Amino acid sequence: MKEKSCNKKYILILELVIIIFLMVIMFNQINLYKMFSKYKPDNNSKNNEVYHNSHFKLKLESAYGDNQAYHPKVLNFNNKWNGYKYWLTFSPYPNGNDEKENPHIKVSNDLINWNDPNGFNNPLVDTPIDYKHQFVYNSDPHLVYNHDTDTLECYYRYVNDLKDQVIIYRLSTKDGINWTEKEEILISKRSKKDYISPAIIYENNVYKMWYVDKDRSLKYMESNDGYNYKNERTIYLKYPLSNLINWHIDVIKTTNGYELITVAYKSWKDRNSMNLYYFKSEDNIKYTKGITILRPSIKSWDNRGIYRSSFIYEDGVYYVFYSAVRDNFERGVGLSYGKEIDNLIGKDQ
Repeated sequence: MKEKSCNKKYILILELVIIIFLMVIMFNQINLYKMFSKYKPDNNSKNNEVYHNSHFKLKLESAYGDNQAYHPKVLNFNNKWNGYKYWLTFSPYPNGNDEKENPHIKVSNDLINWNDPNGFNNPLVDTPIDYKHQFVYNSDPHLVYNHDTDTLECYYRYVNDLKDQVIIYRLSTKDGINWTEKEEILISKRSKKDYISPAIIYENNVYKMWYVDKDRSLKYMESNDGYNYKNERTIYLKYPLSNLINWHIDVIKTTNGYELITVAYKSWKDRNSMNLYYFKSEDNIKYTKGITILRPSIKSWDNRGIYRSSFIYEDGVYYVFYSAVRDNFERGVGLSYGKEIDNLIGKDQ
């Protein structure tokens, strides 16, 4: 009898342990679902879109001491170029201060830790000597690598509304440290034409440029020498929502074709609360219907809106460097990545 009693007691304890074990597993599964629920499609949202935001902004300290980088462009190299695999340009825009909106250069070998190139001091371009708030300023930097000349080129947009003028300038370097003086590439009366957020690639001995014009149409043109652009035409994008207006863009060429990301707004007052959209084309004429790949977070550093973003495609993975603004108008750049552009995961540490 005593032996049977002991066996029953043992069985009861074992059953209790199993029940507790199963409860722990169920609890962990529930917590795991909650933790990753924001990375799952919202069945109630239009087009079942997915949004994956970076939990923090990258440390991209400017020459002015702030960490409010904006308008990034990242280039990746198969082999390190002058010691670094990744090169980045951006313009600081601390709390909307356009006096500091000057091109900077950063480098990295892991996409997370970014520093000035060894021997180089930022900014690449100083504040215009004729600077005037909201009237005369620099903006919209972009990087291009010319593999034929083994040259890195940094473009940026100079605006002078006092003279009704917009200019695209370019500086070049062979080592990332010593840069040429700026040279004028494009110039126009801004009341008639603009070159907003120029996105440029060098492919098959041709410079290919996409930009947003004065009327917010998306334009494309080409140049054989990097100075004289021709064959300008309009590219039409179909957004997932109607009445959206083109704003700042980036374009890359991959094995998937021409891939384009852009932010867009419905009205000028909404330009600080935008989403990020993705398009693709095999011929750079007809683009697929856009999909939303990022939108503002709820409470984090990017909770007001997304701005000009840059992306690379490496070893089957997309890395999206997106600039964004917080509700207090602080800026920054975050990193999200994924094998599918519409299923990104935000960097969480």
